[in-house]
Amino acid sequence: MPIRLIGTWQNALEGAAAVLCAVVAMAALSALALALLDAGSFGSLGSLSMTLTAMAVGGSVSAGSDVSADSGSMGGLASLLGGGGGMGPSMSGAADAVPLGVTLVGAVVLWIAFSRRLRRERQRRFTAGELAVRAAGAGSAALVTFMIVAGLAGGSASMPASAMTGMGGIGGDRSADGFSGGGGLGDLMGGGGTGTQPAMSYHVNAGSAGLGAVLWVAVVLGAGCLISRRVRLPVGGALNGLRAGWGPSLSAIVRTTLVLAAVPLVALTIVGTVVGGRAASAAGAVLLVAPNALAVFLTLGVGSSWTAAVHPVQSDGGSNPLAALMGGMGGADGGMGGGRQPDRTEHLRSLSAGGWPLWLAALAVTCLILLACAYRAARATPPARTLPLLPYRGPLSGHLAMAERFGAVTAVGLGLSAWLAGASGNFGVGMFGSRMGGMEAELSGSVLRTVVFGLLVGGLAGFAGSLLSGVRGIRGPR
Repeated sequence: MPIRLIGTWQNALEGAAAVLCAVVAMAALSALALALLDAGSFGSLGSLSMTLTAMAVGGSVSAGSDVSADSGSMGGLASLLGGGGGMGPSMSGAADAVPLGVTLVGAVVLWIAFSRRLRRERQRRFTAGELAVRAAGAGSAALVTFMIVAGLAGGSASMPASAMTGMGGIGGDRSADGFSGGGGLGDLMGGGGTGTQPAMSYHVNAGSAGLGAVLWVAVVLGAGCLISRRVRLPVGGALNGLRAGWGPSLSAIVRTTLVLAAVPLVALTIVGTVVGGRAASAAGAVLLVAPNALAVFLTLGVGSSWTAAVHPVQSDGGSNPLAALMGGMGGADGGMGGGRQPDRTEHLRSLSAGGWPLWLAALAVTCLILLACAYRAARATPPARTLPLLPYRGPLSGHLAMAERFGAVTAVGLGLSAWLAGASGNFGVGMFGSRMGGMEAELSGSVLRTVVFGLLVGGLAGFAGSLLSGVRGIRGPR
């Protein structure tokens, strides 16, 4: 059968088409998750889906509202101060988080579509130029497509009733049904007694989405080329050694992580879709953040520290007499209807968040997962690639080489996971050019500590997995 060569433009277009397939899959998953969460009752499902798709590659979201512009239909201070040249109340916010469920689904679809021809044409090896053109087409398409997605992500969303209370001491009094119909922030934003809910307009930073998309494509294609077993790539010499020596470790960790993230994702989505109600909401959340939770759990297992914190933002009306006067209307506590709210910080390894049982469970599960990955990687590593980087050449040199490689891959993988799983956001209310209150929330882990402990635990797992592989039989590609 003759080998059919394809041109430069066809290679570039196929790379771009792979990105488009990934974007469609990411948008579809985002829409499904938002539908399960009933997000359509707060805003446009289409623009919210585009927002999640852009956030999945690192796009940052900003929100703001100046209700004085349309305060004629509202009551309270919004109507009184409407059109006052910035004197009216306004809301602002921002969110920086990565829904890794959407990110991983897009990555899988991207690599499958990108490598389709590379897997089918086994009679020949693609040249380095052809592979570079396909990758360039994918990167260019990702830059343009995700900037367009970020442009489509703008919209307006109404604020839920729970956002109107407890905002750094500016919330209203609770009534029998949980929230007051007026008073506090509800009256301030014009919602008291009118049945209306304040709305915030939001948009995604196109620059961060485009740059993040290019980096995302580079990481996915690079990892795919290293771990793929059925793709003939134009590698040789040192690159071939890199793929043969490091590829099995990376492949074992990536494939195991995908399976661990996919099992609860698929199972809970099916159950939630069928059952509905709160189960549907849980399924929607799992679709978005199951890999985030898995990353937090695994990094806790290797000894990383994670902190969840909520910080109410207090009024800075001391420098603004008008803002101070409005703050004083709530009473001596200066709270527009409530007192000062305390900071809440929770260390996930502390006793109040689970303590030693949580950490021991995470440690046991993480060690078992890493040991299984190391065993598989050792079985797949050719004997010729078992020399350590250190000058030691004794009887344990092969096991030491496996510990080096697997430890380094584990450290990089867990460190990247800890960085991506972090999230932060803020919401605030302002008036007369000053902050009246708000809330800041953050989930953060120590990336450096994760890398250090990941290197240590991964090295031990690699050494133990290599020993186990040696006991079970001769290693080699499987």
